[in-house]
Amino acid sequence: MNRRWLLAGIGTAFVSVWSATASAQEAKGFGDKGQLIISADRLMPLFSYTSTSIENKDGDTTTKVTQNGSSIALLWGDESNVSFKVHTVPRVGVDYTIIDRLTLGGSVAVAFGLGGSTKTTVSGRGTSVERSGDSPSTTVVGVAPRVGYILPVGDVLALWLRGGFSFYSVSEKTPVNNNNNNNDSDKNSATLFSIDLDPQLTIVPMEHFFFTVGPLINIPLTGNVDRTSVRGATTTTVSNDLTQWHFGISAGLGGWFNL
Repeated sequence: MNRRWLLAGIGTAFVSVWSATASAQEAKGFGDKGQLIISADRLMPLFSYTSTSIENKDGDTTTKVTQNGSSIALLWGDESNVSFKVHTVPRVGVDYTIIDRLTLGGSVAVAFGLGGSTKTTVSGRGTSVERSGDSPSTTVVGVAPRVGYILPVGDVLALWLRGGFSFYSVSEKTPVNNNNNNNDSDKNSATLFSIDLDPQLTIVPMEHFFFTVGPLINIPLTGNVDRTSVRGATTTTVSNDLTQWHFGISAGLGGWFNL
């Protein structure tokens, strides 16, 4: 009889401790059913490594160019020697907890480089020559649907495990000044598809507000880039295969509303 009472007491104590622990691991309610979560993702690419491969096949000849670059930054990372940098572009995320802990949503990335102008002045021996031209312009649009699971690990901490797919469209146009008053240009139009793995440590200092920091991996599936050259009335387009692998550590912030 004493043994039964002892086992019952241990079981009751275990349940009490487990309940108290579970209660303390709610991360201030983050992840409850019916929450609309708005986040600003990849605001700070603390570390970034990107590898881009561009491959062209012409009959029996295959030409492959591989570019690798990395950066460490607090607010902005830029792998200067890598083309089509899309994975460090800040984005807006919208997710909804369809049941407790389970989220469904995605993010959208939009970036525009409006271009500018470049002027070169060469002076000497009493003469001065100026050459001017327009700077390149770039447009990036990305959509990344995802599913996630929020796992509270403390009163102010949670693991938000996210994964999905992403699609990016990139356009880079460079005007070419041949001093012949023609609208000559070089243009690259690229598309990229990848698998996104984005587990984030979520810090919830107060209800309805959080910070995120964690790794992200973008695994390439397929891609393509068309290089178009316009010279007067002649337009030439060359199509190449494109893949881009990316690993980084980034930080962001967000909040949620109970619907």
